[in-house]
Amino acid sequence: MLNYFNEKSFLSMDPKGRLLLPKEVRSDLKIKKGDLLYLIPNLADLPYLEIRTKRQWDDYIRSLREQEASQDKKDSIRYAKMFKETATVDGQGRILLPQNVRDVCKLNGTVTVVDMEIYVEVWCKENMMKRYADLVRAFKNANDRTF
Repeated sequence: MLNYFNEKSFLSMDPKGRLLLPKEVRSDLKIKKGDLLYLIPNLADLPYLEIRTKRQWDDYIRSLREQEASQDKKDSIRYAKMFKETATVDGQGRILLPQNVRDVCKLNGTVTVVDMEIYVEVWCKENMMKRYADLVRAFKNANDRTF
């Protein structure tokens, strides 16, 4: 598979596990120094990290609570509460990703940050490359329905 990603698609974490959130993401989400961000691993087939602001986290938990009562609802809330980590934005717009989060999400060296509007995703480069064909297919299908 060819690498069609451009250099803006990938970012490097420093050796301490700090990630500089892109300026566009910080601006869009109004993230500033001292803000607390909520981190939750998404352990889908290819794991990645979800990052939410306080407002986004509150909206997320509220949406889980509003779901019809079920074991899945309880387990989803348990998972979110048990595995949530937090990170504080430093003066340079970086966050320190805890080692356990980096390990479970396979985040090392080079990552991809995607602003999903209601949260931010952080993917390891290899997992994002594996998803490339799915991304192209989804874009094509949505784009074809638009026009």
